[in-house]
Amino acid sequence: MDYFQKIIKEIAVFLKQCWFLVLLLVLALLAYPAARGSEFWVWSSLSYVTSFVFYVLTIYLPQRKNQKNIQRVILPYLQSIINDIKEVFYTFLAASNEKCDLLHVQGEDFDKIFKIINPQDKATRLEFLGFVSWFQYLENQKTRIKRSMERILTYEHYLDTDFILILEKIHNSALFEILDYIEKQPITHTDFGFLAEAYAQSYRHADQLEVFLKKYRTEI
Repeated sequence: MDYFQKIIKEIAVFLKQCWFLVLLLVLALLAYPAARGSEFWVWSSLSYVTSFVFYVLTIYLPQRKNQKNIQRVILPYLQSIINDIKEVFYTFLAASNEKCDLLHVQGEDFDKIFKIINPQDKATRLEFLGFVSWFQYLENQKTRIKRSMERILTYEHYLDTDFILILEKIHNSALFEILDYIEKQPITHTDFGFLAEAYAQSYRHADQLEVFLKKYRTEI
């Protein structure tokens, strides 16, 4: 059963990527019987069928194999990016002792939670994670996310441009710019409200990455 499911899945992926070529193949096969009286159309139909088979065997199948291998490689890094981005909110939420619907996080949730956390406080949650300050924790998350993105971007020529665009948005996000500034110039804010909007954007980008995570998992 698994074998047939894999075949059906591969056919679905092929039709999604090469639907126009398949359409032309169908037209060529339909035109062949009607074109027997014309040598030109007969050879045109046969030439396209031959070219189609050649494309599938020498171009599509090798590319598909490479694509699946690359997707297997990047999946752990992609999952790590999503986890590291969202873990910031979960950590802040745990330290704030507030409650939130994690399946439907709203914009006001970020603002409410971030305003509760004092950057100078040494929360038990931080000690549990092994950090001495909130800034050290955030810098660690930023470093982890960037490292995972760099690993993925080494294969950017084989990945969806929309997927790469989301990664670039995270890399050039306001969140990272603020964290880079804080690293050089310590701040005196009494809460993290100033970071809420920038982080919310990155959190939404992580939601978008989850769509590609599911897509790549189903295509393997």
